[in-house]
Amino acid sequence: MAVRKRKKILRYTIISGCLVAVVTSGVWFATYRHYNAKLIDERAAYEEQLQDKDEVLERYMDQSQTAYVLLTPKLAGEAVTEEDVTQEKLPKFSSPDNLISESKAIVGKYMKIDAMPGTAVTTEMVRDEERLEPSERKEETEYIKLPLRLNKKDVVDIRIVFPNGEDYIVVGKKSLEDVDLVNQYTFFNDNEEEAQLLNSALVDAYINNAELYMKQYVEPELQPDPVVNYVPNLDVLGAIKNNPFIIDQAKWGLAEKLRTELENRLKAIEDGNKIRVGSQAPSGSGVTQRKAEQGAAAAETDAVDNSQSVNGIIDQTNQAPVDSSANQNSAGVTNDASATDNDLLKGE
Repeated sequence: MAVRKRKKILRYTIISGCLVAVVTSGVWFATYRHYNAKLIDERAAYEEQLQDKDEVLERYMDQSQTAYVLLTPKLAGEAVTEEDVTQEKLPKFSSPDNLISESKAIVGKYMKIDAMPGTAVTTEMVRDEERLEPSERKEETEYIKLPLRLNKKDVVDIRIVFPNGEDYIVVGKKSLEDVDLVNQYTFFNDNEEEAQLLNSALVDAYINNAELYMKQYVEPELQPDPVVNYVPNLDVLGAIKNNPFIIDQAKWGLAEKLRTELENRLKAIEDGNKIRVGSQAPSGSGVTQRKAEQGAAAAETDAVDNSQSVNGIIDQTNQAPVDSSANQNSAGVTNDASATDNDLLKGE
């Protein structure tokens, strides 16, 4: 009996041990599979993050741009020489868009601000002249006929054409800071003398039916500065001669005689034949007037008469009173008697 009982206990012990071993192995195996799957998922996510970061880094490193970096400290007004800068490649994602990328755009230019070594030079940090003229100011115009394809930073001449076809340069080789073709605005810097010439040209546009317009340069870097040959009216000439900001007075010595001769030629034109050259198509010709929402020619409307305005803009913006009551034909020729100079200026 005792032997049989011991065998029975041993059998139960072996079975219980096997069951415990099986259960323990199952629990361990399930736990292992759970954590192993978790580790596999975490490893896959980590590898995916690394791949994304590698792609981003590779994309940024590929998009590099040329820049010129200062090797020496520079003060405002100092010239930049070849020894002052070195060419480097900078990542585009962390660099400004207006970095200077050509040697000719920085060597020989003058610093606008103080800068330390290691500074990447941008176009806004340098200028062509060492110092600004004392009378240089920002100019805003909306009375000049603009080319249809005019762009910001274009270099232009501002010209004036009289009814007899005489054409003169009022302001030469100006770099435009900004352009608003929709509203016909242009922005650039000018000095006191140029401002006086523009004002005189605007008066000529009112009184003598002249028209102001811009012409773009083809290659401004290769083309020299033009000779400004426009002669302002006698009142403006007097103001120029008495203006302390205008240093070069010698070139205005014969201006009064030239202006008097011009006005005599303009007076010889009959009032009925005075047209603003360029603003209207010649009567009876095959020329079609240029019309566009953006550009030089403003569309004609029945409600507004632009015949006495400059490019059809000043009347609409009420910059100055203008007599627009005269009937006009399609060629821009005045049928009624022309108003006097004083009437045009007074808006009568």
